[in-house]
Amino acid sequence: MLINRQPNVDNWYQVTSMFKFNSLLLTALLLVPTLAASVARREDPQGCADLLPDFSALPNTTSSGKFMILVNIQAVEGGEARLEEVLENIQAFVATGAEPDTLTYRPTRVVDDNGNPTGAYVSIEEYTDKSALVAHLRSPAGCQFLRESPTLIASQTITVVDEF
Repeated sequence: MLINRQPNVDNWYQVTSMFKFNSLLLTALLLVPTLAASVARREDPQGCADLLPDFSALPNTTSSGKFMILVNIQAVEGGEARLEEVLENIQAFVATGAEPDTLTYRPTRVVDDNGNPTGAYVSIEEYTDKSALVAHLRSPAGCQFLRESPTLIASQTITVVDEF
């Protein structure tokens, strides 16, 4: 026996509308996590936010209107060459102009009385404000530094300084 049913026009509209609604709901459910992940990637494109030091105690700027720091680093013995390579990568990235709020980034090597490297480094850094430092550390080169520093740095101190 063959039953031939014609859908009721009103019923067909309800089914189609339900399908459209369910499709929109499904699309929304699929897109929301994707959009949220996309926003997170834009805020932390290199995925290193969890590696950032806590800078909350530091001022946003100093009386000169800038944010300047001296970073003293003691390299892990045997890690000096790789540390210098990572610092040079940061310097090259800053030189591209990709960080307009990084005004000065100058890593230096401490030497002994004979001019030989000691494994200690001082980085002279100047930014428009503290948020520029955070942006600097979130750059590709900055994130590389944050990821590798635990194996390359024995100790590190950051001193906020100001021009007068």
